[in-house]
Amino acid sequence: MTRGVRVTRLRAPALLVLVPLFGMIPLGVQGQVAGADTTVAAPNDSLQAAADSARLAIMNRLERLARRPGADSVLYVQDSVRLAQAAEGNRGAGAGPDSVSTALFGMPGFALTEYDGEDADFDAGRRVLVLSAPTGGRARVSQEGTVFEADTAIIFDEERGSIRAVGEGTFIPADGDPVDAADMVFDLGQGRGTAVGARTSYAQDGANWIVRGDMPFAAPDSTFLSHAQFTSCDIDDPHYHFETDEIKIVAGNVLVARGVRLYFADVPVAWLPFMAQSLERGRSSGLLTPRFSVNDIVRTSGGYRRRLSNVGFYWAMSDYSDALVAMDWFSETFFSLTSSLRYRFRRQFLEGDLSFRRYWRSDGSSELAFDTRHSWQVDERTQLRVSGRFISNNDFLRENSFNPREVTQSIDSEAGINRRFDWGTVSASANRQKYLSDDRTTWLLPSVNLSLSPITLFRAPPGQGGPLNNMTWSGSSGLRRNTLDRIQPDTFDIGQANTVTTSGFARSNLSIGNLTFSQSVDLEEARTLDVPDAYLLIGSGSEPPEVLTGPPAMDLADMNLGWSTSVNYQQQLIGSTTLTPRLSLSGSMFQSDLDTLASSFVSAPSRLSFGAQLRTDVYGFFGGVGPFEAIRHKISPSFDYQWTPKTSPSDLQEMVFGSRALQPKNTVSVSLTQTFEAKRRQDEDADATDGSDLGDETAGLGPQADSLGAVDPRVPGAATPGGPTAGGQNEDGPRRMQTTPSVTLLAWRTSVVRYDFVEADETGLFLAGFETTRLSNQFSSDYLRGLSISMDHELFDDDILSDGSVGSRTFSPHLSQVNLGFSIGSRSSIFRWLGLTGDGAEEAEEPDVTDPMPESVTDESMIVPVTGRQPTPQPQAGRGSRGSWSANLSYSLQRPRDPTRVASEMLSGTVRLEPTQNWSVSWRTAYDLEAGAFNDHSIRLTRDLHRWQANFDFLQTATGNWSFRFEVSLLDNRDLKFDYRQRNQGLGLPSN
Repeated sequence: MTRGVRVTRLRAPALLVLVPLFGMIPLGVQGQVAGADTTVAAPNDSLQAAADSARLAIMNRLERLARRPGADSVLYVQDSVRLAQAAEGNRGAGAGPDSVSTALFGMPGFALTEYDGEDADFDAGRRVLVLSAPTGGRARVSQEGTVFEADTAIIFDEERGSIRAVGEGTFIPADGDPVDAADMVFDLGQGRGTAVGARTSYAQDGANWIVRGDMPFAAPDSTFLSHAQFTSCDIDDPHYHFETDEIKIVAGNVLVARGVRLYFADVPVAWLPFMAQSLERGRSSGLLTPRFSVNDIVRTSGGYRRRLSNVGFYWAMSDYSDALVAMDWFSETFFSLTSSLRYRFRRQFLEGDLSFRRYWRSDGSSELAFDTRHSWQVDERTQLRVSGRFISNNDFLRENSFNPREVTQSIDSEAGINRRFDWGTVSASANRQKYLSDDRTTWLLPSVNLSLSPITLFRAPPGQGGPLNNMTWSGSSGLRRNTLDRIQPDTFDIGQANTVTTSGFARSNLSIGNLTFSQSVDLEEARTLDVPDAYLLIGSGSEPPEVLTGPPAMDLADMNLGWSTSVNYQQQLIGSTTLTPRLSLSGSMFQSDLDTLASSFVSAPSRLSFGAQLRTDVYGFFGGVGPFEAIRHKISPSFDYQWTPKTSPSDLQEMVFGSRALQPKNTVSVSLTQTFEAKRRQDEDADATDGSDLGDETAGLGPQADSLGAVDPRVPGAATPGGPTAGGQNEDGPRRMQTTPSVTLLAWRTSVVRYDFVEADETGLFLAGFETTRLSNQFSSDYLRGLSISMDHELFDDDILSDGSVGSRTFSPHLSQVNLGFSIGSRSSIFRWLGLTGDGAEEAEEPDVTDPMPESVTDESMIVPVTGRQPTPQPQAGRGSRGSWSANLSYSLQRPRDPTRVASEMLSGTVRLEPTQNWSVSWRTAYDLEAGAFNDHSIRLTRDLHRWQANFDFLQTATGNWSFRFEVSLLDNRDLKFDYRQRNQGLGLPSN
């Protein structure tokens, strides 16, 4: 017996080397290679002499080892480093390998086996090694990444080819999860083991599954367990567990159990004939888990319609693509088939998806819906994108959708390509929007834009050019075609007719320093489609004629062509104050199918205009308050003056364009922007380390103490190192950049107000000179994330005459439109500013209020499938902080002054709060303040049950469809759940 031993074993197939603590001593060597004869021909007496000499050498060495330490200073020299390690409990690996073992380790075909323990007892006759564990430690045998441990001893029987653990044993495979057992035996020859009271675990999709039971058979590729239980609850007394008679685990593939019983604590609640759990990491092909509720099996009422969905197959074709096919059956309503394809080729910068759904309705008709998105970065200069959504029947969606957002949002499609050249950029795009509220469809097809890169003419180095050097020229052009399609009523209404608007433009700019020459051309054609001939014959009067929609009909078009050329010069006065005088010449042409005088283009008189614009910034500074060191008020006014002299139009021009459009102009425009900014206070510790007060630490550093102080002494007036500049006190020297960012407390932008003195003189009314009749104000702040407030006021109450002129005008501000939106939460900046988040609260961004019920491609609440998300297991929802909350609110008001127009007032928002650590509430809704009723609801109450989760969901759409669902599901396997669903009974039935 030897103590403090590391035993190293080389097998090919059998080679044993024992390494004592004091040196590596070969006790026995056997070499045997299959198919090779290791016998060497030699005389018998020479073999005997060699054996005797070897035996004598070994016996002499053993006698020397039996001496006391220090008996032979040459043979035994103490190692102080190794003694210190041994005193700490680290026995180490001995003196290291000698030349023989080093040569053996380097031979091909040999494997290294290490034995670690307190005592090693080797029976040479029975070829049995007993490796005892140290006190408080474990005996250990390892080979090529595979480890076998025991807290008492390890018995290795070479003849039987087995290893047995005495006491608590652990088997750690090279690839896999460790197995703990009270009794464990491993057969090296057959490569399998047996364990009693085994315990192992494996990770899958963020969950750690713990398996306990007897293990009659365990091999690297598969494992069998009997009388086992498994759970993902990691506490000592798990909240839940599964018990089963038999389990088979295929390593890295799947776990299959038969006769599975689910227990909550020690109470059995469910029985399953079998259960399969994938152990593969990432995506894998397989059957989808069908979705149905309890009342789809046992109906609670005769009018309830059963529904079975998500019956299909998921195919992971490769690492870059996948697909699925799923069926959905809704009793007495429809049967649908959904297919989806996704791909992402990163090297080609190509990704996209396509979801397609076909419906077969109970009345025999069929509908089609699809959603697709594709993006391709062809090269560093070219990008292609396509996205589209489609539904063949809007009424079918409104009747059968349970998603509140789907029945109110538009169905959009878009495509475009961008190409960047050395000389400019070309882009082409198209889009389609279909509004479910009024079945209106808008098209933008095509939209083409060309932007030329700036060209520098007569290039010269800075400071060496003349007045005409370094001129820059740029240009752009574009074309758009907008189409509006509506469902036409039986009686023709010119205001509801379909229209097509085509517009184009071209721009050119030439800049010579601060002098700029600009030219532009704009062309627009507005076409009204399918106007009945009878409507044109009757004409339009005070009462619109009642004409049936339909043929014979024709299209009517109005066309406007405008051009302008201008020159302006920007002169900087003081600070940011600039004055920009300008001179422009403009003209226009008009043609209309409804005006006999303008059946062909009629030119308006050219207009010459002179103007100037003054911009400036005015600052006001205030003392600090609260966490702010200082507050700055910035006012940015802009004044614009324009004068256009009188023209001499012809009679035709005056009849076509009107006298008002051709009269002289003398206008003044004013706009205003205000900003309140604040600078945060800096901590004293931060100031001390910011370089403003370097103290004694930099006393001996000389010129390297502060790079800002390292000014060239040859420059007149420059500070020397260590002088005032180094301390940051010299105002004439370099200054440090401000590290604390400013915060925008409030930004206020007011729209332009324009006044025409000529119009006021012509009408004799002071208020008639205001060309601006609608004033807009916009507000924003950094202390409410996404805060955007827009308010529009109609300033005047006008009495319009029959010729379109203003008869009388009264100043009567009327709030006509308000749009407000912001996000706020318990950790928002405004609460930290007011000190309402607690002393230990850390700064955090405003929380994103996520959708309480995310959508997927097989979401049965939606009619149009959603691409980009597959039914993969969801990660466990983390526990929230008690009392935390977040909200995203928006408010919209439409309040026209005209009482005949429809007013609307809508409040919508999403709220999420955590009343307790385990409860969370999400609510998304829209409330119509004008009607005094809710439009839709999406409510979810969630209870965290450790590894389980309970959800109470309620959905209601603006069309009246509603659904309720109660679900309890296992977070680590969402397919294992109990749910109950209820839907409104009149869904999809035609009204009697």
